[in-house]
Amino acid sequence: MSKQYKVSEISAATGVPPATLRLWEQHGLIVPSRTPSGYRLYSEDDFARVHQIIRLRSVQGLNLAAIKSSLDEASAGQGDSTTDEAPAPRLGHEIRRLRTEQKLTITALAAKVDVSPSTVSTLERTSRGASVPLLRAVAEALGVTVTQLTASPDDIGTAVVRSGEGRQLPSLGTGIQIRELASGPRMMDCQEWSLAPGAGSEGFYRHEGEEFIRVLQGSFEIEVEGLGLAVLRAGDSIYFESHRAHSWRSVGNEVCRLLWVNTPPTF
Repeated sequence: MSKQYKVSEISAATGVPPATLRLWEQHGLIVPSRTPSGYRLYSEDDFARVHQIIRLRSVQGLNLAAIKSSLDEASAGQGDSTTDEAPAPRLGHEIRRLRTEQKLTITALAAKVDVSPSTVSTLERTSRGASVPLLRAVAEALGVTVTQLTASPDDIGTAVVRSGEGRQLPSLGTGIQIRELASGPRMMDCQEWSLAPGAGSEGFYRHEGEEFIRVLQGSFEIEVEGLGLAVLRAGDSIYFESHRAHSWRSVGNEVCRLLWVNTPPTF
């Protein structure tokens, strides 16, 4: 049987107040199970659905009726295609391993990242509930990169990477797929990103280094501290210092594909 969560755990991990979760239940957006005494219990599927609702509200601005319609359509057409969106179990295991190796308690790591201990605990147990800014903060607190947290150790790859090759990294969220184009102790992170319409960072984050992004397909919106907001389309690119807070998302109705390079490897 999969792990089940109390309403307080779901609320702490997602930032959605319990009253809002109950409202969504009234509208049929989520349907938690009940204990014999009437307490709500949420499954891992419910957990993922809450994140979908948050994304549809914040990114696409849909009302509750439109969200329900979108979720129902997605459920009807999912089939087996959802497997590549599931978070990698290794993420939670690796966070726990690094935390205990560094003799940090859950509370201590949560303080470093500026989130609640329950958020860290849920992330370690389920690998769920992580936005890009949160993973960036956790990785920095543990002295590693996001790629090191999510991907298994690998030797230096070949110099030539053919189309469709390269290591597929675990998803950082619904609609985000990353293919690694160079691995090992390099001076750059070189990756190809595919973003479904509406997929994004879910907030601002910053780190050391510099980065270059070139849009290969679709439309990409990025806001960089000090540079403002820009919408990039196929053939457009941007270069900026990574210490500037930045937030991004895919806009438009088609998948957005990017060549994304960080130097040094800090993502």
